[in-house]
Amino acid sequence: MLSPLTRLLRGNRDLTTLVICVLLSAIALALPPAAKVVISTIAATPILRPLKRLATAADGLTRLRGENERLRKLAMELVEERAALISQGHENERLRELTHFMVGFAAEERFDLLPATVIGMPGGRIIEGIEINAGEASGVQAGMPVVVPDGLVGKISSSVRGRSLVEPLTSASSAVAVTIERSRVRGIVRPRYGGASELLDWQMDYVPARSDIRAHDRVITSGLGGVYPAGLVVGDVSSVHEGPLTMTVHIDIAVNLSTIEQVFVLKGLAAPSPERDAMMQALLKELALEAAPSDTTEGVPSGGPEGAPSTELEGGAP
Repeated sequence: MLSPLTRLLRGNRDLTTLVICVLLSAIALALPPAAKVVISTIAATPILRPLKRLATAADGLTRLRGENERLRKLAMELVEERAALISQGHENERLRELTHFMVGFAAEERFDLLPATVIGMPGGRIIEGIEINAGEASGVQAGMPVVVPDGLVGKISSSVRGRSLVEPLTSASSAVAVTIERSRVRGIVRPRYGGASELLDWQMDYVPARSDIRAHDRVITSGLGGVYPAGLVVGDVSSVHEGPLTMTVHIDIAVNLSTIEQVFVLKGLAAPSPERDAMMQALLKELALEAAPSDTTEGVPSGGPEGAPSTELEGGAP
Protein backbone atom coordinates (compact mmCIF):
# COMPACT_ATOMS: atom_id res chain seq x y z
CA MET A 1 0.00 0.00 0.00
CA LEU A 2 2.93 2.34 0.73
CA SER A 3 4.45 1.78 -2.65
CA PRO A 4 1.55 3.38 -4.61
CA LEU A 5 1.40 6.32 -2.09
CA THR A 6 5.14 6.84 -2.41
CA ARG A 7 4.86 6.91 -6.18
CA LEU A 8 1.94 9.35 -5.90
CA LEU A 9 3.83 11.69 -3.57
CA ARG A 10 7.01 11.60 -5.66
CA GLY A 11 5.07 12.71 -8.68
CA ASN A 12 3.18 15.55 -6.98
CA ARG A 13 5.22 18.12 -5.06
CA ASP A 14 2.21 20.13 -3.86
CA LEU A 15 0.54 17.02 -2.47
CA THR A 16 3.76 16.05 -0.72
CA THR A 17 3.94 19.46 0.92
CA LEU A 18 0.32 19.19 2.01
CA VAL A 19 0.86 15.77 3.57
CA ILE A 20 3.94 16.95 5.43
CA CYS A 21 2.11 20.00 6.77
CA VAL A 22 -0.84 17.85 7.90
CA LEU A 23 1.47 15.43 9.67
CA LEU A 24 3.38 18.23 11.37
CA SER A 25 0.12 19.85 12.47
CA ALA A 26 -1.18 16.58 13.88
CA ILE A 27 2.08 16.04 15.75
CA ALA A 28 1.99 19.61 17.08
CA LEU A 29 -1.59 19.16 18.28
CA ALA A 30 -0.68 15.91 20.05
CA LEU A 31 2.21 17.48 21.97
CA PRO A 32 1.78 18.78 25.53
CA PRO A 33 1.38 22.57 26.05
CA ALA A 34 4.95 23.09 27.35
CA ALA A 35 6.41 21.38 24.31
CA LYS A 36 4.17 23.46 22.03
CA VAL A 37 5.58 26.69 23.54
CA VAL A 38 9.17 25.56 23.05
CA ILE A 39 8.57 24.45 19.47
CA SER A 40 6.67 27.63 18.54
CA THR A 41 9.48 29.78 19.97
CA ILE A 42 12.11 27.86 18.05
CA ALA A 43 10.07 27.94 14.85
CA ALA A 44 9.10 31.62 15.16
CA THR A 45 12.62 32.91 15.63
CA PRO A 46 13.78 32.39 11.99
CA ILE A 47 10.54 33.93 10.74
CA LEU A 48 10.24 36.94 13.06
CA ARG A 49 13.92 37.90 12.96
CA PRO A 50 13.84 38.93 9.25
CA LEU A 51 10.59 40.79 9.91
CA LYS A 52 12.17 42.69 12.79
CA ARG A 53 15.17 43.50 10.65
CA LEU A 54 12.85 44.73 7.88
CA ALA A 55 10.94 46.91 10.35
CA THR A 56 14.20 48.31 11.73
CA ALA A 57 15.46 49.01 8.21
CA ALA A 58 12.19 50.73 7.30
CA ASP A 59 12.42 52.93 10.39
CA GLY A 60 16.03 53.76 9.61
CA LEU A 61 15.09 54.61 6.02
CA THR A 62 12.37 56.96 7.25
CA ARG A 63 14.83 58.71 9.57
CA LEU A 64 17.38 58.88 6.74
CA ARG A 65 14.84 60.50 4.41
CA GLY A 66 13.98 63.04 7.09
CA GLU A 67 17.66 63.78 7.62
CA ASN A 68 18.22 64.14 3.88
CA GLU A 69 15.31 66.57 3.63
CA ARG A 70 16.69 68.61 6.52
CA LEU A 71 20.15 68.67 4.94
CA ARG A 72 18.64 69.65 1.58
CA LYS A 73 16.83 72.60 3.17
CA LEU A 74 20.01 73.58 4.99
CA ALA A 75 21.97 73.42 1.73
CA MET A 76 19.41 75.66 0.01
CA GLU A 77 19.59 78.15 2.87
CA LEU A 78 23.40 78.15 2.65
CA VAL A 79 23.26 78.71 -1.11
CA GLU A 80 20.88 81.65 -0.63
CA GLU A 81 23.05 83.06 2.13
CA ARG A 82 26.15 82.71 -0.04
CA ALA A 83 24.40 84.50 -2.92
CA ALA A 84 23.36 87.28 -0.55
CA LEU A 85 26.93 87.61 0.77
CA ILE A 86 28.30 87.74 -2.78
CA SER A 87 25.73 90.40 -3.67
CA GLN A 88 26.64 92.39 -0.57
CA GLY A 89 30.31 92.05 -1.47
CA HIS A 90 29.65 93.41 -4.94
CA GLU A 91 27.59 96.23 -3.45
CA ASN A 92 30.39 97.10 -1.02
CA GLU A 93 32.86 97.09 -3.88
CA ARG A 94 30.62 99.43 -5.88
CA LEU A 95 30.27 101.74 -2.88
CA ARG A 96 34.05 101.71 -2.40
CA GLU A 97 34.55 102.59 -6.05
CA LEU A 98 31.90 105.29 -5.75
CA THR A 99 33.71 106.79 -2.75
CA HIS A 100 36.93 106.99 -4.74
CA PHE A 101 34.97 108.37 -7.66
CA MET A 102 33.46 111.14 -5.52
CA VAL A 103 36.82 112.07 -4.02
CA GLY A 104 38.19 112.55 -7.54
CA PHE A 105 36.11 115.69 -8.12
CA ALA A 106 37.48 119.08 -7.22
CA ALA A 107 35.93 120.78 -4.21
CA GLU A 108 34.17 123.36 -6.38
CA GLU A 109 32.72 120.62 -8.61
CA ARG A 110 30.80 118.49 -6.13
CA PHE A 111 27.73 116.98 -7.74
CA ASP A 112 24.70 115.09 -6.58
CA LEU A 113 25.02 111.52 -7.83
CA LEU A 114 21.61 109.97 -8.42
CA PRO A 115 21.85 106.16 -8.60
CA ALA A 116 19.77 104.42 -11.26
CA THR A 117 19.34 100.92 -12.61
CA VAL A 118 19.58 99.96 -16.27
CA ILE A 119 16.20 98.59 -17.41
CA GLY A 120 16.72 98.42 -21.16
CA MET A 121 19.21 98.74 -24.00
CA PRO A 122 17.49 99.69 -27.25
CA GLY A 123 19.44 98.76 -30.36
CA GLY A 124 20.90 95.68 -32.00
CA ARG A 125 24.59 94.87 -32.24
CA ILE A 126 25.35 98.51 -31.43
CA ILE A 127 23.87 99.96 -28.25
CA GLU A 128 21.95 103.01 -29.45
CA GLY A 129 20.45 103.91 -26.09
CA ILE A 130 20.34 102.90 -22.44
CA GLU A 131 17.08 103.15 -20.51
CA ILE A 132 17.28 103.79 -16.76
CA ASN A 133 14.64 103.84 -14.02
CA ALA A 134 15.12 107.48 -12.96
CA GLY A 135 13.32 110.36 -14.60
CA GLU A 136 11.83 113.80 -14.16
CA ALA A 137 10.31 112.82 -10.81
CA SER A 138 13.89 112.45 -9.51
CA GLY A 139 15.09 115.68 -11.07
CA VAL A 140 16.68 114.09 -14.14
CA GLN A 141 16.82 116.36 -17.18
CA ALA A 142 18.10 116.07 -20.72
CA GLY A 143 21.80 116.79 -21.03
CA MET A 144 22.85 115.48 -17.62
CA PRO A 145 25.98 113.28 -17.67
CA VAL A 146 25.68 109.58 -16.85
CA VAL A 147 28.68 107.80 -15.34
CA VAL A 148 29.86 104.66 -13.60
CA PRO A 149 32.97 104.41 -11.39
CA ASP A 150 34.96 103.20 -14.42
CA GLY A 151 34.19 106.34 -16.39
CA LEU A 152 31.79 108.11 -18.73
CA VAL A 153 28.70 106.35 -20.12
CA GLY A 154 26.98 109.21 -21.95
CA LYS A 155 24.32 111.81 -21.29
CA ILE A 156 20.55 111.95 -20.79
CA SER A 157 18.85 112.45 -24.16
CA SER A 158 15.22 112.44 -22.96
CA SER A 159 13.38 112.01 -19.70
CA VAL A 160 9.83 111.32 -18.53
CA ARG A 161 8.43 110.95 -15.03
CA GLY A 162 9.84 107.56 -14.05
CA ARG A 163 12.56 106.76 -16.57
CA SER A 164 15.10 108.31 -18.91
CA LEU A 165 16.97 107.44 -22.08
CA VAL A 166 20.74 107.77 -22.11
CA GLU A 167 22.68 108.58 -25.26
CA PRO A 168 25.80 106.41 -24.84
CA LEU A 169 29.23 106.92 -26.35
CA THR A 170 28.30 104.37 -29.03
CA SER A 171 25.65 106.71 -30.45
CA ALA A 172 26.48 108.09 -33.88
CA SER A 173 25.76 111.63 -32.66
CA SER A 174 27.99 111.31 -29.62
CA ALA A 175 30.87 113.77 -29.40
CA VAL A 176 32.87 114.54 -26.28
CA ALA A 177 35.44 117.28 -25.75
CA VAL A 178 38.47 115.58 -24.25
CA THR A 179 42.06 116.15 -23.28
CA ILE A 180 45.05 113.87 -22.88
CA GLU A 181 45.64 113.69 -19.15
CA ARG A 182 49.43 113.62 -19.43
CA SER A 183 50.12 116.21 -22.13
CA ARG A 184 46.84 118.20 -22.07
CA VAL A 185 46.39 117.90 -25.84
CA ARG A 186 42.74 118.54 -26.68
CA GLY A 187 40.38 117.04 -29.22
CA ILE A 188 36.94 115.57 -29.84
CA VAL A 189 36.17 111.86 -29.35
CA ARG A 190 33.56 110.31 -31.64
CA PRO A 191 32.64 106.73 -32.54
CA ARG A 192 34.11 105.50 -35.82
CA TYR A 193 32.02 103.29 -38.07
CA GLY A 194 32.93 101.03 -40.98
CA GLY A 195 30.89 99.27 -43.63
CA ALA A 196 27.38 98.04 -42.82
CA SER A 197 27.24 100.46 -39.87
CA GLU A 198 29.81 98.40 -37.96
CA LEU A 199 31.26 100.16 -34.94
CA LEU A 200 35.04 99.95 -35.24
CA ASP A 201 36.33 102.05 -32.35
CA TRP A 202 36.48 105.65 -31.17
CA GLN A 203 38.64 108.31 -32.78
CA MET A 204 40.02 111.55 -31.38
CA ASP A 205 39.60 114.25 -34.02
CA TYR A 206 41.14 117.69 -34.45
CA VAL A 207 44.60 116.62 -33.28
CA PRO A 208 47.43 118.51 -35.00
CA ALA A 209 50.44 116.61 -36.28
CA ARG A 210 53.35 116.00 -33.91
CA SER A 211 51.16 116.40 -30.83
CA ASP A 212 52.43 114.77 -27.66
CA ILE A 213 50.21 111.69 -27.62
CA ARG A 214 51.31 108.13 -26.96
CA ALA A 215 49.66 104.74 -26.78
CA HIS A 216 48.07 104.03 -23.37
CA ASP A 217 47.68 107.72 -22.55
CA ARG A 218 44.58 108.34 -20.42
CA VAL A 219 41.83 110.36 -22.13
CA ILE A 220 39.55 112.45 -19.90
CA THR A 221 36.82 115.02 -20.43
CA SER A 222 38.09 118.57 -20.79
CA GLY A 223 35.04 120.28 -19.27
CA LEU A 224 34.45 122.39 -22.37
CA GLY A 225 30.89 122.59 -23.65
CA GLY A 226 29.20 122.72 -20.26
CA VAL A 227 27.79 119.18 -20.28
CA TYR A 228 30.55 116.93 -18.95
CA PRO A 229 32.65 118.16 -16.03
CA ALA A 230 36.40 118.01 -16.43
CA GLY A 231 38.22 114.87 -15.35
CA LEU A 232 35.78 112.08 -16.24
CA VAL A 233 37.60 109.09 -17.68
CA VAL A 234 36.69 108.41 -21.30
CA GLY A 235 39.28 105.78 -22.17
CA ASP A 236 42.86 105.15 -23.21
CA VAL A 237 44.76 105.74 -26.43
CA SER A 238 45.05 102.44 -28.29
CA SER A 239 47.14 103.60 -31.28
CA VAL A 240 48.54 106.74 -32.83
CA HIS A 241 49.28 107.25 -36.54
CA GLU A 242 51.19 110.33 -37.62
CA GLY A 243 50.07 112.19 -40.73
CA PRO A 244 51.43 115.19 -42.59
CA LEU A 245 48.95 117.62 -41.01
CA THR A 246 47.01 115.67 -38.40
CA MET A 247 47.32 112.63 -36.17
CA THR A 248 44.93 109.69 -36.25
CA VAL A 249 44.31 108.75 -32.63
CA HIS A 250 42.21 105.68 -31.80
CA ILE A 251 40.63 105.33 -28.37
CA ASP A 252 39.47 102.36 -26.32
CA ILE A 253 36.65 103.59 -24.08
CA ALA A 254 36.87 102.66 -20.42
CA VAL A 255 33.31 101.44 -19.86
CA ASN A 256 31.96 98.18 -21.24
CA LEU A 257 28.47 99.46 -22.06
CA SER A 258 27.01 96.00 -22.63
CA THR A 259 27.60 94.87 -19.03
CA ILE A 260 26.63 97.89 -16.92
CA GLU A 261 23.76 97.37 -14.48
CA GLN A 262 23.83 100.49 -12.34
CA VAL A 263 24.73 104.04 -13.31
CA PHE A 264 24.85 107.46 -11.69
CA VAL A 265 23.33 110.64 -13.07
CA LEU A 266 25.39 113.75 -12.31
CA LYS A 267 23.01 116.42 -11.08
CA GLY A 268 23.91 120.00 -10.26
CA LEU A 269 26.08 120.94 -13.23
CA ALA A 270 25.16 124.49 -14.18
CA ALA A 271 24.08 125.25 -17.72
CA PRO A 272 26.82 126.86 -19.85
CA SER A 273 26.86 130.62 -19.76
CA PRO A 274 26.77 132.61 -23.03
CA GLU A 275 30.40 133.61 -22.46
CA ARG A 276 31.51 130.00 -22.00
CA ASP A 277 29.50 128.92 -25.02
CA ALA A 278 31.16 131.63 -27.11
CA MET A 279 34.58 130.44 -25.90
CA MET A 280 33.64 126.90 -26.90
CA GLN A 281 32.60 128.01 -30.35
CA ALA A 282 35.91 129.83 -30.79
CA LEU A 283 37.86 126.78 -29.59
CA LEU A 284 36.08 124.49 -32.05
CA LYS A 285 36.78 126.85 -34.92
CA GLU A 286 40.44 126.98 -33.90
CA LEU A 287 40.70 123.20 -33.71
CA ALA A 288 38.92 122.78 -37.03
CA LEU A 289 41.29 125.21 -38.75
CA GLU A 290 44.34 123.43 -37.30
CA ALA A 291 43.19 119.95 -38.30
CA ALA A 292 40.69 120.37 -41.12
CA PRO A 293 41.81 117.33 -43.21
CA SER A 294 41.26 114.88 -40.31
CA ASP A 295 37.62 114.16 -41.25
CA THR A 296 38.77 112.04 -44.18
CA THR A 297 41.38 110.03 -42.29
CA GLU A 298 41.62 106.44 -43.59
CA GLY A 299 38.75 107.16 -45.96
CA VAL A 300 36.11 106.69 -43.23
CA PRO A 301 34.10 109.74 -42.09
CA SER A 302 34.00 110.13 -38.34
CA GLY A 303 30.37 111.22 -38.03
CA GLY A 304 28.32 108.00 -37.86
CA PRO A 305 27.11 104.86 -39.59
CA GLU A 306 26.02 106.64 -42.75
CA GLY A 307 29.13 108.81 -42.93
CA ALA A 308 27.27 112.01 -42.06
CA PRO A 309 29.52 114.31 -40.05
CA SER A 310 28.26 115.12 -36.58
CA THR A 311 27.35 118.79 -36.02
CA GLU A 312 27.01 118.69 -32.26
CA LEU A 313 29.48 118.61 -29.43
CA GLU A 314 28.21 117.33 -26.10
CA GLY A 315 25.38 119.69 -25.30
CA GLY A 316 24.78 121.17 -28.73
CA ALA A 317 27.76 123.33 -29.69
CA PRO A 318 28.08 123.03 -33.48
